[in-house]
Amino acid sequence: MINKYPQDAAGSMANSRRLRLAMVMTVLLVLSWLLLDSLEDALERAQEQSAKLTLNQIRSVLVVKGAEIRLSSDRHLEAQAGANPFEWFEEPPAGYTGICGAASPEPGKWCFRPLQTGNAGYKKAEQAGSGRVIFRPSQPINLEERQGSREAPLGWVVGIEFQDRNGNGSLDEDEPQSGLKLVPTTVTSSASD
Repeated sequence: MINKYPQDAAGSMANSRRLRLAMVMTVLLVLSWLLLDSLEDALERAQEQSAKLTLNQIRSVLVVKGAEIRLSSDRHLEAQAGANPFEWFEEPPAGYTGICGAASPEPGKWCFRPLQTGNAGYKKAEQAGSGRVIFRPSQPINLEERQGSREAPLGWVVGIEFQDRNGNGSLDEDEPQSGLKLVPTTVTSSASD
């Protein structure tokens, strides 16, 4: 068919260019969405691996500190329960921001929250240095069968590894202590919890 008017051919060419441009933009948008989704998954996995590495470093320090105590003349691990394990590092792990108060650490960071601070008075004098290790993920992650996110930080406390002979779940005087361990715990928003 012969077009009588040249502007009909030009309009038809412009429409086909618009259609191709729309298809290319659609493909680019879909690819960008898939790329961003993959990037988010990679960031989540990287943060999960980083948190696992930090936990393994803390556990290694606890093994060394527990062995030091067992080899010393004191041999009692109770004084270290609830202690800040970051103080036993020569150089604290990346992401550790120090002592945190009532607020959680920045996303992706670690801190130690004392159970008792300020002039509130101590419930027990020996608990003055007790607290929790807090990690606030920047992405939702699963860590040791627990889920954490910006809104739900994860917490651990230094506990005592012992042989529970009577099965009551608590350390009794006659039960042998074998070392220190990291025990999962809940995190509340208050520093006085």
